[in-house]
Amino acid sequence: GNLVEVITSGSRDWAKYYSETGNLFLRMGNLSRNSFELRLNNLQRVQLPEKAEGTRTSLQSGDLLFSITGEVGMLGLIPEGFETAYINQHTAMIRFLPSIRNKYLPYFLLTDYAQKCYKSNQHGIKNSFRLDSISEILVPIPPLSEQERIIEQTEMATNKIAAM
Repeated sequence: GNLVEVITSGSRDWAKYYSETGNLFLRMGNLSRNSFELRLNNLQRVQLPEKAEGTRTSLQSGDLLFSITGEVGMLGLIPEGFETAYINQHTAMIRFLPSIRNKYLPYFLLTDYAQKCYKSNQHGIKNSFRLDSISEILVPIPPLSEQERIIEQTEMATNKIAAM
C-alpha cells in the first residue's frame, strides 16, 4: 500500500455501453497469466454517455491491471501512448508511485511468492481477491539501480526463453 497512488476496481454494468466504436474496455481476457503483456486480440469498446462515471477507472500508462476474481493474479501493464481505456469490475488497477513506476513491481507480482499470496488470500465461492489484500503484499524494494539490473536480467532471460 505504501507503493501506490491508488488501487481501484473497474466499473460495473457497462455492458449497456458496448459499441463497435469508442474507447477500449479491458477485461480479464485481455490479461496474461505468465507475463504482464496485454492480450489485444479480443477487444471490447464502449461509448460512455456524459453522465457515466469513468474518471476513477480511466487508465494511464504504467498502470498495472490485476484480475481479482476467477483466475486471480493475471496481469496487464498499460504501455506508454496507449489509447483511452477503462476496466471492468473483475479487474483492479494499480497505479504505482512515480518513483517506482517501472517494470520491477510487475515482474515481482509474477513470482511464485506473489502467486502464493494470491492463493492464500482468496475469499468467497468465486475465488476473489480484495483490493486491500493487494496493498498488503509485502514487497522487497532494492535501490533503483538494483531494480533496473533485475529488470534487465529478467528481460534478457525472458527473451532467451522466447527464442527457444
